[in-house]
Amino acid sequence: MKHSSPGLYDRLFAAVYDPLMARAERETLSPLRSRLLAGARGTVLDIGAGTGSNLPFLDLPDTRAVFLDRSASMLSKALGKGLGKQGYPVIGSATALPFPDECFDSIVVTLVLCSVDDLSASLGEIHRTLRKEGSLFLMEHVLSDSPSRAAIQKLATPLWKRLAAGCHLDRPTDHLVRILFREEESWKEVHGILPFHVGRYKKRNQGTLLSENPDSGA
Repeated sequence: MKHSSPGLYDRLFAAVYDPLMARAERETLSPLRSRLLAGARGTVLDIGAGTGSNLPFLDLPDTRAVFLDRSASMLSKALGKGLGKQGYPVIGSATALPFPDECFDSIVVTLVLCSVDDLSASLGEIHRTLRKEGSLFLMEHVLSDSPSRAAIQKLATPLWKRLAAGCHLDRPTDHLVRILFREEESWKEVHGILPFHVGRYKKRNQGTLLSENPDSGA
């Protein structure tokens, strides 16, 4: 995640994001968010909070949330939806979270690891800031296990990431997350050609990410 000033592209992307995603949210993503986030508790960090798509599902008893995003324009939209009643916004980077070690009970990442600048570093930062008994709640589109679909994803990614704020269609996030986190529950759904991996994880006490960034050169 890069820090971004509220330039023209940033403001435009924030303005069109909700209308463009409305049908997908209604028919696909909101039901997945609802099922996944029901178990969030305590002090919650929502990484890549964007325009506040997770807000309705984090309004839970005994929770207080921090909503982090690189885009001030996106967070401004979320504030208009009532973000301030559930927590507070922070402009920051997933690759260098501005928080101390082991300070969150729950960390939420939904449709954000596809666009971070360094996936390995971001997973490392999530591991660092999650408490020992905390939970990671993850929903990401991932590289297909089907060779033909994976080939399409890889071919489309160079253009798509330019159009969609750095979104990569071909990241094997579901495999990389297991290096630092232990899977408690997960499931996969395919929508269009995109497989979505949804799961809840606990942090491993020991573990290191691959020293080589799988996205290098992308």
